[in-house]
Amino acid sequence: MAMRRVGAVPPAAASYSCSHFINSFLRSKFFSRPYCAGVSNAAAAADMPTTRPSFDASSSISEEEVQKFEEDGAIVLRQLFSSDWLERLCIAAEDNMKNPGPLCDEHEKPGQPGRFHDDQFLWQRHETMHKFIHESPAAQIARRMMRGKHVRLFYDQLFVKEPGTLSVTPWHNDHSYWQLKGEQIISVWLALDSISESVCLNYVKGSHKWKLMHRISSFSGDQDRYKSSSSESLPDVPDIDAMHDKVELLRWKMEPGDCLVHHSFSIHGAPGISANSSRRRAYATRWVGDDVTFDPRPGTMHYVWLKAGLDLALQPGNPLKSTLFPEVH
Repeated sequence: MAMRRVGAVPPAAASYSCSHFINSFLRSKFFSRPYCAGVSNAAAAADMPTTRPSFDASSSISEEEVQKFEEDGAIVLRQLFSSDWLERLCIAAEDNMKNPGPLCDEHEKPGQPGRFHDDQFLWQRHETMHKFIHESPAAQIARRMMRGKHVRLFYDQLFVKEPGTLSVTPWHNDHSYWQLKGEQIISVWLALDSISESVCLNYVKGSHKWKLMHRISSFSGDQDRYKSSSSESLPDVPDIDAMHDKVELLRWKMEPGDCLVHHSFSIHGAPGISANSSRRRAYATRWVGDDVTFDPRPGTMHYVWLKAGLDLALQPGNPLKSTLFPEVH
């Protein structure tokens, strides 16, 4: 199969000890700053909706789109998030770039042009993200795409690539990084800016069916970051760029409010951004379903979380029932 790019689709297609430990950790490390720059917590909370807006995933996302996701491993869904959510997320994103959390990773080295900001667990520090997790359509989108009965947040993540950022997002799948076992694991990657096809995420169509477990590495080249969790027995990611005659790539032009949904086994990557391009901000939420259990195998970012002081107090094979991983109804 020749490798080709697939463009945008039209919008119309479109235990006490555990809880005590985690709550103490969150209070000490995550709730130490105001939620939004220039906006007090009380003001931010007052301005945001207090009840979940009406959203019907079954009518907003067609059966054809669900089947397409199941076949390809990734899909773009158009305009399922309101401008109010986008405005609030942008404010919180700017604040987080000034006041990052303990799991933040800056992928551009000092002296390099641009900036590639990457941070996790924003929902524990920003009222906007907390409300987004519980009140936005994201959880319902995840439930619909997984065909699940229940859905839990695994974590959230902010990505910002500024113009002139040369670093690429290397080819990888998320499942290899995550201390999870199961099939119902997906991401909802929400665009906060207009994103051209040339800088958008690229997906290897159908690669979620490979169920590849690969050796993980730091996007910034800091190999010590994963040194304690590396597993030499795992293979590297295939050289996707050299597989022009074997794979098909999916990518889409996106507008603010569009979202990508991808399976945790779907292989993806993204290019750098030229100095003449616009910034690329995205807010990703990671969701798990009923079949997912804790799997702290070697070669996952579980050990990075441990270094940061985040012990989940779960045993291998436990479901992700924890205040850190809330079930969203």
